Amino acid sequence: MAAAAGEPRASLIVDNALCELPRISAWVHDWAEGQHLPERVAHNLDLCSTEVVTNIMTHAAGEGAQSILLRLGWQGDEVALEVVDEGREFDLRQVPEPVRPTTLRDAKVGGWGIPMVRHFSDGVRYRHEDGCNRLTLFFRAAAPP
Repeated sequence: MAAAAGEPRASLIVDNALCELPRISAWVHDWAEGQHLPERVAHNLDLCSTEVVTNIMTHAAGEGAQSILLRLGWQGDEVALEVVDEGREFDLRQVPEPVRPTTLRDAKVGGWGIPMVRHFSDGVRYRHEDGCNRLTLFFRAAAPP
């Protein structure tokens, strides 16, 4: 669904460097505040954008992902966060849920970022187009004022 004319949209291009994460967080919070989003939605946007971008920076480094484009905007009553990168094709929807450990000895560090993104967003769309990964996460929120 395309945004109606005049609906607030924002975009940010960052380098493939972990030092960009605070800038992304500030950008997300500034946009969310300007849209009068509930704190819960702003928090979920920040958490998911940080996790997705960190995964791109960590796993797609050296694979063509030199910069990452983020876009925020309204799609109906949902906020859409689109993340575009040129790394190898990767659809997080295809990643199986990790096996929950039954003992502390079985527990492993890592592997919970994608389930966290699935939990804190209300919908996920992915397509690989023109050599780019295009991941869109949706967050339920009230329509813009």
